[in-house]
Amino acid sequence: MNEKLQNRLEEYWELLLKFNPTFATYIGDHRYDDSLEDLSEKSITEQLAFFKDLLKKVGEIDKDRLTEENRLNYMLLENTLGNHVRMFDYKTHLLPLDHMQGPHIDFPQLVEFHPFNTRQDFDNFIKRLKAFPVQIEQVIDLLKKGIEQNITAFGKIIDHVLMQVETFAHFKTEDSPLLGPLSKLNDRFSSEEKEEIKNLLMDAISGGITPAYKRLHQFLREEYSKHCREKEGIWSLPDGDDMYRFYVKYHTTSDFSPEEIHETGRSEVERIEGEMKKVMGKIGFSGSIREFAESIKQKKELYPESGEEIIDSYRHILAGMDKRLPEFFGTLPKAKYDIKQIEEYREKAAPAAYYYPPPRDFSRPGYFYANTYKPESRPKYEMEALSYHEAVPGHHLQIAIMQELENIPEFRRHEGSTAFIEGWALYAEKLSGEMGFYADVFSEYGKLSFELWRAVRLVVDTGLHFYKWNRDETIQYCKENTGLEDHEIEVEVDRYIAMPGQALAYKTGELKILELRAKAKDLFGSKFNMKEFHDRLLEHGALPLNVLETLMLEWMER
Repeated sequence: MNEKLQNRLEEYWELLLKFNPTFATYIGDHRYDDSLEDLSEKSITEQLAFFKDLLKKVGEIDKDRLTEENRLNYMLLENTLGNHVRMFDYKTHLLPLDHMQGPHIDFPQLVEFHPFNTRQDFDNFIKRLKAFPVQIEQVIDLLKKGIEQNITAFGKIIDHVLMQVETFAHFKTEDSPLLGPLSKLNDRFSSEEKEEIKNLLMDAISGGITPAYKRLHQFLREEYSKHCREKEGIWSLPDGDDMYRFYVKYHTTSDFSPEEIHETGRSEVERIEGEMKKVMGKIGFSGSIREFAESIKQKKELYPESGEEIIDSYRHILAGMDKRLPEFFGTLPKAKYDIKQIEEYREKAAPAAYYYPPPRDFSRPGYFYANTYKPESRPKYEMEALSYHEAVPGHHLQIAIMQELENIPEFRRHEGSTAFIEGWALYAEKLSGEMGFYADVFSEYGKLSFELWRAVRLVVDTGLHFYKWNRDETIQYCKENTGLEDHEIEVEVDRYIAMPGQALAYKTGELKILELRAKAKDLFGSKFNMKEFHDRLLEHGALPLNVLETLMLEWMER
């Protein structure tokens, strides 16, 4: 039975990479470097059939005859396959793009991780450039089918997408970011080869890429935008209420209802606001959180003057954290990390920061992407919390450790529970305070403002998609209960509209980790060891919260 399960695990992983060739390249598997995802209806039907068939095969395995570790693998694979099938059932593929994700913004990032060491690497990249127009036509076909079935994006989201697509539609060929690989043409290439590759790249961009972006822009502006849904929440889509309950369970890996999560959010907002007012009191301010946020906007010394200053500050902050990690973690990742600016073509509609993991072969570091758009509007006092969330001890530490685990199936190295991943990163923000960071009172305020924002998310995501709030109501609630800049609030609210339920993962995961830590402290008393707790928490990868709780309680009992 164990061998049969291993075969199913390998079968799942191999087909997943075949269906997702750019993901394969990203993680360091270069068998599909000349291909892009096939988004045709035929391919989507094949994927659904594969997931259903494999789920049936997995169900035929006798769980009782598996080893303890394989019972865990069985449970996680069954859950993963079930989620894939549910996604197809809800026809989420008919919403193939928004301003956060989709071929129009994902494709240009290939230049960051596609290899460019040999002539074959460049030839593969050129094949991908030539495949992009086909992929765009497949996206348009999916969007048309969405129109037919009343499954369309909210209009404001497509406004953002139009802006992103227009950027690429109007690039002069010589200015395209897709020419970036030319800088990798070193002395191993002859001058004739360099010239030939340059011409092939420019021809592919001018003859295929740019026209594809123009075609997509025209379709979105002249046709799709006329059919966009008028209501923000997915409750307005066919089966929208059921879809949202699925997303809540999918992203939180818990049995909490939208109502319970909404009330948890309101309770956490009230608690954190109390903590923030104590910090404001240290500064001698007695007004509201919003008034405090407005008052410190006048303190120019609290805001950077340039994108370079932002990146330099992140490097300085994380250099201090790197030195302290061995005191709190027994296991540290081998993979390194670096900091990059979010690209200009996506920075305006992008969040303040995000993280991209390294491949397992360490051929490049993990990247903490920082938004430097309008630097004068990005408070310095938020930088510590962002650094600890995105890099260490947050995303980079957790995800790199997960990828370096031995004797686990590949899918557990590269997939996992959003609630664990984002919950850990939010926990890392709080842990950093316990480690003695946030020495500056404004940075302490920044940390609390970030935690407050994650609590607000519980309220507004359920508000949008369950309680039928509109965009303006949601923005107003955020303004009344946070001190964030208006632009950041609007960017974040549009993200929640585009990605239902994802915003629930952060606070839900953090609260579960803190609950487990409190139980361990109560049980072990003076023998509680923070290093060991963290190592046990991270040693199985990004588990669903319900599975994590079971394993951690078993460890405590032992």
